[in-house]
Amino acid sequence: MTRTALALLAAVLLAACSPEPPASTGSTDAAPAAQSSQPVSRPTTQAPAQPRAAEQQAPAPTRVAQANTAPASDARFVAGEHYRVLNPAQPTSVAPGKVEVVDVFWYGCGGCYMLAPYLEAWAKSKPDVAEYVRMPAPLNPGWEPQARLYFATKALGIEDQTHAAIFNEYHVERNPLNTIDQMVEFLGRYDVPADKAREALTSFSVDSELRAAKVRAGRYRLTFVPAVVVNGKYVVSADLPGGPAAVPEVINYLVSLEAGSNE
Repeated sequence: MTRTALALLAAVLLAACSPEPPASTGSTDAAPAAQSSQPVSRPTTQAPAQPRAAEQQAPAPTRVAQANTAPASDARFVAGEHYRVLNPAQPTSVAPGKVEVVDVFWYGCGGCYMLAPYLEAWAKSKPDVAEYVRMPAPLNPGWEPQARLYFATKALGIEDQTHAAIFNEYHVERNPLNTIDQMVEFLGRYDVPADKAREALTSFSVDSELRAAKVRAGRYRLTFVPAVVVNGKYVVSADLPGGPAAVPEVINYLVSLEAGSNE
């Protein structure tokens, strides 16, 4: 395959996934291709609605980061090109002195699937001051089943074992994991009894996590995934110059900037 063809393929796969609702198929067991999993260009004018009820029930974060308006010292990374500045800055939920790095994803997104290995590698060698947080983004109802599955794996304490496997199940095995039965079968592979899996998937705590994630994504004004939000102030996407391989370097730069501002 020529370099031009490879570049075009990478561009298609790394395009952001929008939260536009998928066309109705009349079945919840539709194959992944029937959902809104096809990478598309990022919408720039439409923001997801923020449900009032969800916002009232979401747990309050522990602190609010203050927006850093000082110019970046590293000329390689430019606001508007390598990252977007959130104004106002949004709350974080990590301990004081830590820099929160939120990986916002949807398991059905091709760009998220390609970025995931880079973020997993980054997490293993991240700066000590950084705290890595995964957050599935239920930006529309069609994305909620996989977000529910993630929060269930987190509640069961197996998220590190299942995270990459869920991506693989969706994109390689073509199993959308969008029904409770499919999720229960999947969790059974990790020695989770069916009754315990169903209990976790339908629990109040998982419902609460879903509501909180909707609110948080709205506060970030996200209309696409993948996205990485650094300390509630900066949004990095995988379509920046250099593609997904460049994302960890931009994250480290922003973490360093924030760590310096905390001193």
